[in-house]
Amino acid sequence: MRFRLFGFPVHLHFSFLLILVFLFDSAYSREAALLWAAAILISVILHELGHAATVRRLGGRVEGITIHGLGGATYWREMGNSLDGWKLFAIAASGSGVGLFAGLGLYWYARMGGLGRFGQLAIESPWTINLRAADFYDQYLVFFVGAFIWVSVVWGLVNWLPIGGLDGSKMLRAVMIRFLGPSGDLHSRIIGMLFGIAVAYWAWQRGFRIAAVLALVFSGADLVSYRRPILPPPVPPSGAPPRPMNPEDRAEE
Repeated sequence: MRFRLFGFPVHLHFSFLLILVFLFDSAYSREAALLWAAAILISVILHELGHAATVRRLGGRVEGITIHGLGGATYWREMGNSLDGWKLFAIAASGSGVGLFAGLGLYWYARMGGLGRFGQLAIESPWTINLRAADFYDQYLVFFVGAFIWVSVVWGLVNWLPIGGLDGSKMLRAVMIRFLGPSGDLHSRIIGMLFGIAVAYWAWQRGFRIAAVLALVFSGADLVSYRRPILPPPVPPSGAPPRPMNPEDRAEE
């Protein structure tokens, strides 16, 4: 499914339907499962729109947004001006930033009584939400808002962790390249891998098997995708013949 949103082309990949399969197999009612999927979809779209809007604001070109079974991705490229350093940091951070703003805003609305007394009781904190009670008592508005708050806030914070493949690793990479130069790229990926291993161990010990596997897959893929920067050959002294480029001066393609 393809459509445009605020001028950005969006592709809803069929793998997103896997979320529906997983939710329909849960203990929630069919209505609640559909609302869960809708909350996830809207939260992910807002997240990616945060990236896309920042890229556009900083002068880049957004090629498209894809929503899939593991989240989403925003594809963009530079348009003459360099988007590195703090700009790259801002692009990486903006997705979760938008989600946190929306999620925490709805949380305070619910806590102030905007969803009634039931909403105040069910939504205790952004990460403690009694969705099963909302489903049992057919409080579907509370269920939807609570699910959106949980996804936007909890996943938004997790996505800022410096695990390879998440936005946090890109934020760390922008900082390390700023201070260490090109070598900061590899260093940030190694840190992301180590952090991913630690998170995977923590998740596995607590029974979150899928989360543990994903942490290893994301951080491992991020490290494997590293390519050495292409460095130009040194400038020979005046009058000396130029030195042929050594094959080691080239990065792997």
